[in-house]
Amino acid sequence: MKFGKKFITLGIILGFVVTLWLPATSSAETLRLVTNWSKNTYLIEQTLKWADEFNKSAAAKAAGVNIVHVGGPEVTPAIEQQTAVRKGVFDMLHGAAGYYVGQVPEGYVFYGTDITPMEARATGGMALLNEIWGKKANAHILGWVAAGVGYHVWLSKEPKLKADGTPDLSGLKIRSSGFYRAWLTSLGATNVMIPAPDIYSALERKLVDGAAWPGLGIRDFGWEKFIKYRLDPMVLQFDNLLLVNLDKWKSLSKAARDALQASAIKYEKEAYAYYATLVEDDREALAKAGVKSFLLTGEGAKKYITDAQSLQWAQIKKNAPENYDALRAKFPPSK
Repeated sequence: MKFGKKFITLGIILGFVVTLWLPATSSAETLRLVTNWSKNTYLIEQTLKWADEFNKSAAAKAAGVNIVHVGGPEVTPAIEQQTAVRKGVFDMLHGAAGYYVGQVPEGYVFYGTDITPMEARATGGMALLNEIWGKKANAHILGWVAAGVGYHVWLSKEPKLKADGTPDLSGLKIRSSGFYRAWLTSLGATNVMIPAPDIYSALERKLVDGAAWPGLGIRDFGWEKFIKYRLDPMVLQFDNLLLVNLDKWKSLSKAARDALQASAIKYEKEAYAYYATLVEDDREALAKAGVKSFLLTGEGAKKYITDAQSLQWAQIKKNAPENYDALRAKFPPSK
């Protein structure tokens, strides 16, 4: 569409300008990293810390490769960034697979499973996704670097339960976005589509009874002033990937590819542990602020999780049927 092309063109111009600004080096191959979010968000802070440590490593210096963060959505809108990387405007991307399911519908797989990045490598799942991203997005998946953090419905009032033990959100207006729409509808809620910056005022004015949101970030926005309950257990999980333009990846020396891949695999483990700790710390802080866990149990909890995951698999079956069976085998849903 014309709107997207304008942003891609702007991205090409900005990418060229940024390249001119990069410090000259005698032999190092510089990889320009663009991110879905700005550098002061917790997700990107961790990746930039990883990039800095990688650049300082002996392996990176020996291979003659380094990573430079060229910006976030202020450079190119997040939803256009994978296209920009596919075209070679930028070399690397830290972004959410869910932003690009129109290009790679197999990205729903991250929401449809609860296995870890480490397990996904062991099953051959990451290798399969690499083939898919290579064909559909001209990208190599360097790492799945923000898994393990799930999603909740955060409520200003105690929810009801259906006879089967799953939550009944009928009559409740819940802040939503495209990602949450089908899930919230399946729970009986009325979707209220508003951007994240407007959630505080919507809660304050009682325009919504809650919000669908990950297990992190509530206190960052001050929503705990209005939120009284968190639906547990968490469902789905973060889908953040580190991607490298495939042409650029192939052009790198073997030493550079090996150094990057080894470092990213190590980062996957570190990030998984980091976010698990961060979620627990946030839960404790929210409990002190008066937010209670509304914990589903038994068959109700099991059905709540599997129903949410089934919605994701239905999208893959509809939009990427050729890869459905192979993905189910390597990214098993909860049982």
